[in-house]
Amino acid sequence: MMGGIEESCYAILGLPVGAPQEELEEAFRRLKRESEGDWDRLKEITWAYETLAGSRAGAGKEGNGGTGLTGPGDENETTLIGLLFPPQVKVNPFYFWGRCLVFMLLLIAGVRLMVNPPSSELAGHSFFHNISLPFHEAGHIVFRILGDFMGVLGGSLMQVLIPVICLAAFLKRGDAFAASFALWWTGQNFIDMAPYINDARAQQLMLLGGVTGQDVPGYHDWNNILGRLGLLNLDHGLANASHIVGSLLMTAAFIWAAIILWMQWKNLDR
Repeated sequence: MMGGIEESCYAILGLPVGAPQEELEEAFRRLKRESEGDWDRLKEITWAYETLAGSRAGAGKEGNGGTGLTGPGDENETTLIGLLFPPQVKVNPFYFWGRCLVFMLLLIAGVRLMVNPPSSELAGHSFFHNISLPFHEAGHIVFRILGDFMGVLGGSLMQVLIPVICLAAFLKRGDAFAASFALWWTGQNFIDMAPYINDARAQQLMLLGGVTGQDVPGYHDWNNILGRLGLLNLDHGLANASHIVGSLLMTAAFIWAAIILWMQWKNLDR
């Protein structure tokens, strides 16, 4: 690393050149806490810290015992705000505008799904239904080991669990925008289930295989589930509840993604 850049990085962190690793980590953690909400300052100190980290890694992690700069203490001090809205440093414009396009497409698709009630069956004919369907069917197989009832419930359970797992994975790697998409996908799956739940008593929906629940007794998941629980008379109410939960999750995802995009717009690598 050039001496001038290195000196600037240490100065941003308020440390003398060549400060020990422990002091670097402590200064970074302290400055992050003090600068929470000040995105410009967070960008600056994150750049300084990551630049020094890259320099040491490139030099074979020499000095300070040969370890990197990031320690477990830093991860333990991550706040919820910091997890959901991490600093956006030098965002590539190409990626930014691509994310804006994805956001607009999901916004249009999401609003269309939200404004149509479970009785419209729009969700079951959407493009996203075809994405969730393989996970739904896999869920029947995976959860079958827990018994027949869980095998039936497992289809709907799996199609919600998969996006939740993706959400956790994206947060772990610090990709908040991708995590917001996973939250949107979770909401979409709740909306996707609503027409199926709504049809529990009528059993008129065309199911996989080209049959209805009336054609093959016991084939309709939600007729089976609610029938065993004695809750068939609540099918419409539960369907509306699933639709509302999905709509709320989608709305939260839109707000989350919009804030991330706003942060990225302020920090484009111009």
